[in-house]
Amino acid sequence: MTGLEKYQNTDLLQQLKKSSPFAFQVLFDKYSQKIYRFSLSYLKDKAEAEEIVQEVFMKIWSSRNELVDHTSFESFLFTMAKNAILNTLRKSKYHQAYLEYSKLHPGKNVLLDEELDFNELNRAYQKSVERLSPRRREIYRLSREKNLSNAAIAEKMDISVKTVENQMTAALAEIKKNLRSLGFSGIIFFELFI
Repeated sequence: MTGLEKYQNTDLLQQLKKSSPFAFQVLFDKYSQKIYRFSLSYLKDKAEAEEIVQEVFMKIWSSRNELVDHTSFESFLFTMAKNAILNTLRKSKYHQAYLEYSKLHPGKNVLLDEELDFNELNRAYQKSVERLSPRRREIYRLSREKNLSNAAIAEKMDISVKTVENQMTAALAEIKKNLRSLGFSGIIFFELFI
């Protein structure tokens, strides 16, 4: 073996826990291009893909003491990258929704004005999810937060795919209704979160 392949991840992670810059650099050199290509395939933007790489490795460094040796480091990295990509896509969707809403409602500041705090909408959304029945909430979270397919959710919960579909439809309607009752536009919610 030559180059970076001679370094075992388990050894590198042990060194990284001791704050070894060398171990960090080797892991970065081994995986940064893979993460970059993976990110670019989804985001189609070089700068955003580079940001994902930086974000992932900053998190690796800041959480180096909690890294687990026996798990697949590569799988762990790609899971972190996937989550960062989803967050980037959501932010992009939010920005696009904002622009579209502004065009459709010039001068209207019911929801989107300079004082709108995305966190305020997110808090309202989280409260709406919490108000779902336990089973419906679990199905919804498996779909939206864990990105599982309806078939995977059905298998995991030992229910039919049709039940998952019905529960998701009901969950979305309920969340939309709850947000409207709090004064948020259902249209913007669906642009942002669905």
